[in-house]
Amino acid sequence: MRCLGEIDGRKRTETFVAFLLTEGISAQIDSVDAANDRWELWIRQEDQLPAAREHLYAFITHPDDPRYTKAMESASQILAEKEKQRKAAAKNIRRMEVRPRSAMSGPIPPLTLTLLILSIVISLVTTLGNPKPTNEWGVAVVNELSFVAKADYIATEEDPAASLRKGEVWRAITPIFLHLSMFHLAMNMFMLVSFGRMVERWLGTPQYALFVLLLAIGPNLLQGLMPEALQGSPFFGGISGVLYGFFGYVWVRSSINPMLGVSIPMPVAMIFVGIIVLGLSGVFPSLRLAHLAHLGGLLIGAAMGFAAERR
Repeated sequence: MRCLGEIDGRKRTETFVAFLLTEGISAQIDSVDAANDRWELWIRQEDQLPAAREHLYAFITHPDDPRYTKAMESASQILAEKEKQRKAAAKNIRRMEVRPRSAMSGPIPPLTLTLLILSIVISLVTTLGNPKPTNEWGVAVVNELSFVAKADYIATEEDPAASLRKGEVWRAITPIFLHLSMFHLAMNMFMLVSFGRMVERWLGTPQYALFVLLLAIGPNLLQGLMPEALQGSPFFGGISGVLYGFFGYVWVRSSINPMLGVSIPMPVAMIFVGIIVLGLSGVFPSLRLAHLAHLGGLLIGAAMGFAAERR
């Protein structure tokens, strides 16, 4: 399901949705601003989005065209003819409670919630990546989820890919669940809920899952395999590479398609990009973050966002 845009006025919105129904395009509306009577349009089938955009442009340009006023009657006839179409229309033109536009509102989608819970639980079990020797569970979890096991790293004279070469391919993903401080965990979870909710809603959970895997594997390999001289290191943790991918995806898509109803303020974008630039430049040596993972996530997410809007 993809967002088409927003229309002022419930009556106008329902008229346009009725017209789309006569064109064989299934849509639904969400109330986004009750005070100003503003409604958001969602197209159920993504392959119908280009045609729906053309219709929306024509509707906004000539909203009083007779074909739109006749659409309500035509739609009623269609709904009366077939039971399935009547049920579909009940979902298409539905009244919904006004929901805040904040990214922190509404229920958290299933996979985003799963990532949130796993990150918090694993961080607690591992005492934020630094378990005491007496914490056998914590030590074992850190050893198994790290990009490379310390024993393998030492035995191979500091080969960052030592564990991966043994077939332990999960290590290209699992470092995203290891967080190294309470501030690190809190910030990442806040960003996960904010951007993850939005991206999972746009893509749907199956595609979102594949996107998360791509944003975990690519940045983790870049961070873990690059030499230390280029700020690479196999000893890192956190889901921030994935989050930078979400940010890049939303930033690029919303910049290309303002009708998505989402906007990334330029100061926020500058902060995200600035952290990477300053980190990789070495201006602030104390800013010890997985900058290569951030860069990899940002580039992958931006590329995927561009591709999504050019389909």
